[in-house]
Amino acid sequence: MEKSLTKLSRRQMLSAALALACFLAVYLLGVPSLGRELGATLAVVIAGVLLWVLEPFPLSYTCFLVIFGLFATGAAPLNVVLEGFSSSAVFLVLAGLIIAQGIGNTTLGERVAYQFVLWFGASPRRSLAAFLITLQCLAFLIPATAVKATLLLPVVFSLSEKLGSRDDRAVLTKMFLLALVFGTHITSLAVLPAAIGNVITVELLEIHLGQSVGFAGWLLLFFPVSVLVLPCCWLILLKAYPTGEEDVAEKERGLREELQKLGALKLPEKRLLAILLFTVALWLTDFWHGWPPLAPAVLAVVLIAFPGMGIASWERLMGISWGNILMVGTNISMGIVLIETGASGLLAGSLFPQGLMRLLLEYSLPGLLILAGLVRFYHLFIGNVSTLNIIMVPIIFELGAAVGFDPFFPAILAGGAGLLGFVLPIQTMPGVIAFSTGRVKTPDFIKTGLPLTLVSIFILALVARYWWPFVSALF
Repeated sequence: MEKSLTKLSRRQMLSAALALACFLAVYLLGVPSLGRELGATLAVVIAGVLLWVLEPFPLSYTCFLVIFGLFATGAAPLNVVLEGFSSSAVFLVLAGLIIAQGIGNTTLGERVAYQFVLWFGASPRRSLAAFLITLQCLAFLIPATAVKATLLLPVVFSLSEKLGSRDDRAVLTKMFLLALVFGTHITSLAVLPAAIGNVITVELLEIHLGQSVGFAGWLLLFFPVSVLVLPCCWLILLKAYPTGEEDVAEKERGLREELQKLGALKLPEKRLLAILLFTVALWLTDFWHGWPPLAPAVLAVVLIAFPGMGIASWERLMGISWGNILMVGTNISMGIVLIETGASGLLAGSLFPQGLMRLLLEYSLPGLLILAGLVRFYHLFIGNVSTLNIIMVPIIFELGAAVGFDPFFPAILAGGAGLLGFVLPIQTMPGVIAFSTGRVKTPDFIKTGLPLTLVSIFILALVARYWWPFVSALF
């Protein structure tokens, strides 16, 4: 939840002062030596990233500061600064949030979770596998990581209560909370509208390379990564939080009672499920009909809100987090300004050692491992995935131009790697949501998230090296 602006704590004031000091230092030194546009861009971007990381202000308020700063300092004209808000990515995220709001008005998420656990069995091992598979299925239906985590948080506590004994209930809660955080991002990686970072990466590829990646193409690239990383997540969590395998008959009865309390699917829920399946079908067949991912998403919004559907009122659907829309538009605008002023090239030279540039883009397994690892390293300091991608992806474009390699697939790898950070709770919104419950602590994230991050980096690089060239003819 975003902070209030009515009263700032001492830490918030110090954070804001640090960002202001960095802005003034970079601006006063950069403008005379680099020129107004380049110096001003670097000053605003560095200050904006600090404000997003340290969060002295609400994230959406910082968006306004960044927009004003880019224009007022002369980094870019106002029409360029606002160009990101005309992007199709903004409307895709908006449509996804509205769809998720409609789903949140029903019990579909709970039904799917309980039913999968009953199908697989109510032992801790089987129920954890069922929960992770549930997250993969819901990634196609609920296109927003934070919304999905929020909707399933009550399900986590219900599963822990029903499946755990008095002695291991706290352990099960930790295991399922971490599965919710890790699984949400692993499963969202392969589904284009399921994460804002995916959408931003694809939009930057379209704007600056003129190459499009549709829903089916993105799924083709990243689904093998999700399929391979998800079992690793399952094994790591089971190893970290062992529980007894007791007789599950009583536990299954408790879950069936929970499912029965929800009652039969109501007509509006059946309509919503039909709309969602139809939307996913349109996304998966984009190579045939040629519609971009935005078109089916907008159609889904129209159908969900259509009079007489009974799914949710328009007022209810409009109760979304508009701050996410501001973040997407501002981040894309910032990426455009970074590239047009040449600031991304300067950052590329600063963040990536010269000797590594050719290795990073020559498409060898060591180079891809280093690239994915560096993105993960920088994610420890740039907590927001959208901000990370808006900095890293343009830098890959600049590296490609510098060493004469096609940056298309390395840029996609850098964008995808942004979702595979599990070491700290502040790295993802689902992590923040789980951490706020007080049931998991930072050491829990480090103990399980560090090995999962290392494994996922290796799998991502492996798939990028050997699978992506195989399907490259489709792009």
